[in-house]
Amino acid sequence: MKFDRSFWLRILPWGLFGAALIFLAVQGFSPEEAAGCAVSISADGTHIGDLLTTSDLEIQINGLPLNVDLSETAPLVAPLSLSRETTNILTWTSSDRNLQISWNGQKLTSPAAIEVETLSPQQSSVLTIRKGDCQRHVTVQLLPDSFPTVQFTGHSPSGGDFYGDLMNDDGDSYIFKMDNDGQLLYYYRGFYNKSGSVMNFQKHELDGVVTYSFFEPSADISDHLLYMGVQYGHINLLDDQYQLIQQIELLPSEHLPAGGMCENHEFLMLGENHYLLTGSVDQNLWVSSEQRYVRVKAALIQEILNDEVIFEWYSSDHPALLRQSVENNDYTNTNDTYYAADYAHINSLCVDPNDGNLIASFRNLDAVLKIDRQSGQILWTLGGLGDDFGLEEEQLFSRQHYAKLTDEGTLLLFDNGNAQEQTRILEFQLNEKNQSVITWKEMMVDGKYSFATGSVMKTEANTYVIGWGTGSVHSLMSEIDFDTREVVAEMIPAYGQYSYRVVKFQ
Repeated sequence: MKFDRSFWLRILPWGLFGAALIFLAVQGFSPEEAAGCAVSISADGTHIGDLLTTSDLEIQINGLPLNVDLSETAPLVAPLSLSRETTNILTWTSSDRNLQISWNGQKLTSPAAIEVETLSPQQSSVLTIRKGDCQRHVTVQLLPDSFPTVQFTGHSPSGGDFYGDLMNDDGDSYIFKMDNDGQLLYYYRGFYNKSGSVMNFQKHELDGVVTYSFFEPSADISDHLLYMGVQYGHINLLDDQYQLIQQIELLPSEHLPAGGMCENHEFLMLGENHYLLTGSVDQNLWVSSEQRYVRVKAALIQEILNDEVIFEWYSSDHPALLRQSVENNDYTNTNDTYYAADYAHINSLCVDPNDGNLIASFRNLDAVLKIDRQSGQILWTLGGLGDDFGLEEEQLFSRQHYAKLTDEGTLLLFDNGNAQEQTRILEFQLNEKNQSVITWKEMMVDGKYSFATGSVMKTEANTYVIGWGTGSVHSLMSEIDFDTREVVAEMIPAYGQYSYRVVKFQ
């Protein structure tokens, strides 16, 4: 039978259409027409193909990516950060100018301000993405499912809000802000990695300008020897709307020629572009008692002003500290191939407003040191093997954290109490000239023991806000009036959760 050219031209489109049907059947898709939008849906009904599927749309909320899979028929996402007390900024970019974005039915242009009334995984908003007649309704959870349940009891009588962090050993980590009744005001989700977790969330107010900061670990720590008590990364500095201003790291200096990652324990903001950071430097150090070089993790304090290092303190410049160490001081380096002796382990800083010098806590020295901010000289040592104050047995502390001056000028610290396995809050009034203790008091909850991390702050209501650190099994935070022994407010965590610090800022 002979077919002319017109015959082939007539059947060719039908042949191509049939081939397309066979291809879609093999792939598990069947074609449909939905409101004029050419759609193909997978056999199990979970994935979709249309003009939106191949879109190059990129969405951000508060400068952080909102990863939406437009091939899903019913996408469900949760932002990495949201606030209920400020507006949140939603932005998007795409080479396709025909895309339209709506939030709860309201059409938006980028950037757009969005507000939320509550932060809860049970609450959601609808993000609608359209191109022509194609559309996708994205359910946006207002709190990720991975945010742990925190039960808040009581009511805090003191001003301000609670700033803390939540972490576990194998999941997401969070920083959060809560009000006096335990209502969540802000969160940021960080992904747990081998370097650690987001932590040390703080508020700073200088000359009426509010900023926030927190530590975020780096995914690449190849230049540092690992040790579970030290994490490496940068400080995220946020404006009063929780928008990222800059990321801060250590600058190149005499002891750190390449500059680089700070460590997780402390960040102080002293003014505009004026910071104090802590660091940790792995080095080979000559130790005369060993008659050889050993690997140590030297503690570093760096003061930065307008992108210049104006002061730096380095624990290895003070050899006596090697002999005063009470933990992680294996100077033979025999316990691990990649071990470096974290013999000092700085974990808090504050500035004495009377003379401008530094007060620093060193966990593995069982001591608090005052350091001259000009010369770097150690002016005095409280506690530990180098104690200058003649502390009595019951005044000694072990593996302490968060040694800070109160408004009354007393030194308040969280005594982890590893030696006795009983955590205490200690408050000292010191005579620095005579190096003696004028008054001191201890406060504790029987049976409470936190072998690492933790914090304490004294509020204007003369109560104490205690972040229980690794002792968070039964409570992340307790606000206690020790005059009446009343627990006025408490945060009770979900199983397996713990916290580095929970503090309170006005």
